[in-house]
Amino acid sequence: MRNLVSAVILAIILTWFALANSQLVKVSVLIWSVNVSLSLVILISLLIGVILTGVLSAGEQSKMFIKIKQLESEIKHDEDLLKGEKKE
Repeated sequence: MRNLVSAVILAIILTWFALANSQLVKVSVLIWSVNVSLSLVILISLLIGVILTGVLSAGEQSKMFIKIKQLESEIKHDEDLLKGEKKE
């Protein structure tokens, strides 16, 4: 139920946004030129930014994941050493 309410609220906000920014703008890229609504330009720009941010941060997240696994392995090794000392 909570997801449905969230989806309805998001749909209302997006509809309002699209209606408030419905004027056409000319977008030129290299040799192409097209007239599209301003809301579409904004949403596509947002999507491209989200994708680029995700791709660029993926490398850093991979490095941190590897470092975490290495440190967990060291902790496990140290715990095993401590257990061995207590038995003696």
